[in-house]
Amino acid sequence: MNTIDLDVQGMTCGACVQRVTTALMPIDGVHDVAVDLKTGRVRVTAAANVAPSQLVAALIARRYDTQVAVGGTPPAPAARKGGGCCG
Repeated sequence: MNTIDLDVQGMTCGACVQRVTTALMPIDGVHDVAVDLKTGRVRVTAAANVAPSQLVAALIARRYDTQVAVGGTPPAPAARKGGGCCG
């Protein structure tokens, strides 16, 4: 099992959490998705065969600017620029 952290911009509400979760859970090998709205961090627990690029692509398709997180502390949330379900 791998843990992949993503920095996701544009999440502002509970509906965004649901959209992110439903975008990632159907990917074969994804076992759990935990979304932190305050930090914009999404933690995915998945099988070793799940590529981070698959996760990023799934969220970009839902209009969330997404990148694989580097390091421990997530960046400060950017000013709301639309995207996701609320933009």
